[in-house]
Amino acid sequence: MNIGNQILNVRKEKQLTQEEFGRLFHVTRQTVSNWENGKSYPDLQILVSMSNQFDISLDTLLKEDSKMVQSIDKERSIGIIKHEKSIVDFFTGAGTGLVVSCLFSPDSSVRTTVIIIGIIMIGIGWYKKSKSDKKVFQYIKEHD
Repeated sequence: MNIGNQILNVRKEKQLTQEEFGRLFHVTRQTVSNWENGKSYPDLQILVSMSNQFDISLDTLLKEDSKMVQSIDKERSIGIIKHEKSIVDFFTGAGTGLVVSCLFSPDSSVRTTVIIIGIIMIGIGWYKKSKSDKKVFQYIKEHD
């Protein structure tokens, strides 16, 4: 049994049409149909809402649908990769900005300190990028 069948069973048990069920979760009838046919999945927030509204355990909705669990794992992995990319972009961008801005300022100990901090930030960004790239390659290997 998969999530689509669970949603169909709940909807029929509560005697709701696809339109009525969709209105409860602010989605279209077609979206509900896609869920029931396994063409797409509701996001986790909607699953939590369904669980609360119809007093169904999330475990009941999720545990028997391996495709949904794989989809959640994929989204989690992509989210981690995107988060790490934003950190890398911050360090390299901020470090580069600090170093470049110091090129136009007069010589001083503050300038030297800021340049050193900028270079360290760029180094951290490159280091994090190499770690992130390894994770991306590992993820690609696992899912090919």
